[in-house]
Amino acid sequence: MLDIVILSIGGIYIILVLVTLGMFRLPKSYSAKDEELPTVSVIISAKNEEIDLPKCIVSLEKLDYPKEKLQIVLVDDKSTDQTGAIIENAAQRNPHFISLTTENAPEVGLKAKARGISWGIKNSQSEWILITDADGEVPPLWARHMLSRVDKNTGMIGGMLSVKPSSLIGIFERISWGYTLPFAFGMAGWGASFICVGPNMGIRRSIYEDKGGLENVAFDVAEDLALFRMVESSSYNFRSYVTPETTILLNPVPSLKHLWSQQRRWLGGGFEGGWKYGIPLILAFSYLTAYSFFQITGWFYALEATISIVLIRLLGDAFILAEKRILLKKTHLFRYLPIQWLYGTLTMVWLPISLLFDSKIRWRGEGYEIKYDK
Repeated sequence: MLDIVILSIGGIYIILVLVTLGMFRLPKSYSAKDEELPTVSVIISAKNEEIDLPKCIVSLEKLDYPKEKLQIVLVDDKSTDQTGAIIENAAQRNPHFISLTTENAPEVGLKAKARGISWGIKNSQSEWILITDADGEVPPLWARHMLSRVDKNTGMIGGMLSVKPSSLIGIFERISWGYTLPFAFGMAGWGASFICVGPNMGIRRSIYEDKGGLENVAFDVAEDLALFRMVESSSYNFRSYVTPETTILLNPVPSLKHLWSQQRRWLGGGFEGGWKYGIPLILAFSYLTAYSFFQITGWFYALEATISIVLIRLLGDAFILAEKRILLKKTHLFRYLPIQWLYGTLTMVWLPISLLFDSKIRWRGEGYEIKYDK
């Protein structure tokens, strides 16, 4: 069992050190001057978001960005609640806001969020496109910082996410994002292509149009990964930020069922990147699933080794929380350490097993769902 403990220490901490150093290697965003900034359209696709959308709109109204260079495009994706009326009212009081609905959009085979994003981009004009979600709140300097370091070679930008810990589900979701994103951003710090994050990303319009838009890219559920592949197949590069000004705050999903569906969607969508991302994903999840499985079962036959491995895992999780505290200035994170360990361990065991027995991914909530067989 000592060998298992040593292997755990080696594997976990080598990865954590690399990820941490990578995140600190990323350039910091800054508050760019007006004359340095490009034109930008912010696209939000909303379906039955009458609860969260008003706060999102308020945060968008507070954006510190030259109004003559800014469009806010709000798309009502066939909502059955007051989402459409909320969008109309926002457009009436803000000249730089645009109100759209997918009711009169041509059928191009897109579903869910991709349908609204595609229609929003088609009806906007700007050099850059920023995308966020209707349940998110952007910082006032978000657009200014996100576009602060783009140059003629930049094709895609991305920022971090956090979730309001306003409920137990919110804490679980906050942990999920907080544990997953540092790995993507950490590897970006070492020059790897950035795996974009749907609620907080941007793409150069010319790339999107050259590739024919989302309707001409093959994908099942991950429209953000489809946008990523557009840039990856071009000559442009990626820009990633880990700063408070580029971090979007999300409202938590309404139920554990929604959260599980979301995480199955994350994993399933990850395989849409092809073998280059699928193989590392399989290797990483195989390692973490075996590691987590031992943390659950080891108490019955290898008590001392299990205690050692759990302590190693807790120290590793604390390491991740510490780097987020430094980079994002997020305080009060360590209170979630025991929950992060428990939820993370159970999820790493449950998630791949659930996909193994049920390869269909359903998009729960907001009135629609997507199903596909892997």
